Amino acid sequence: MISQRFREILFFWWRNLGPIFLVTAPFALLTEASQWLFGPSFVFPEEAGGALQFSGISLAIVLLSRPLAEGALIAQLAATRTGKPAGLLQCLAAALLVYPMLLATYAIMAVGVSLGWLAFFFPALWVYTRLCFAPFLVVLKRRNPIDALRQSFAMTEAQQWPLMLILVLVFLAYLMMSSILASLVTSVISQPQATALLVGVPVSLMSALVNVAVFRYWEMAQDSAT
Repeated sequence: MISQRFREILFFWWRNLGPIFLVTAPFALLTEASQWLFGPSFVFPEEAGGALQFSGISLAIVLLSRPLAEGALIAQLAATRTGKPAGLLQCLAAALLVYPMLLATYAIMAVGVSLGWLAFFFPALWVYTRLCFAPFLVVLKRRNPIDALRQSFAMTEAQQWPLMLILVLVFLAYLMMSSILASLVTSVISQPQATALLVGVPVSLMSALVNVAVFRYWEMAQDSAT
């Protein structure tokens, strides 16, 4: 069953690369442009005990644009499932309509996952698994953040362990593909900014695999509720 779901997710993602790329590429370009202009969001110290450096402007752009990017992708996944992929402006409009609620939803999810990290990896993954339907409820059902998080927790109860395993497998596939791509690009191009752009845009497309996985289980939860 898990292998079947994994194949379904990969097939849906591969078959709809164009519509997904349409909504992921602009935000990947925005992230790269902000780091070119204002510096990297984070610069980890090379030596132990060194201070973590970051650009407040770049970090703010990434944090504020991420819910909008996720909302646009959710709108595109729903539109693509109907056989009629939406345009970029249509997806952005759907996300902008609920942007404050999306921002609050992702902020609460980030707090929950961060608290899970205090108890190491597994609790953080479990928290994300139980709350991952919330952005779909906000965008597609217009739920407020608290109701969306509560409903997500209820909807994922019956399938939490298969969903968690799929998320791990999909994330590992994403890491493998992105690392291979980064190695190939860096072996050919030495200019840092060009490398970051050529890696960042396709990596954002690959990262959509996680959203596709959640979307597949969201559909199953919707079907079982009817």
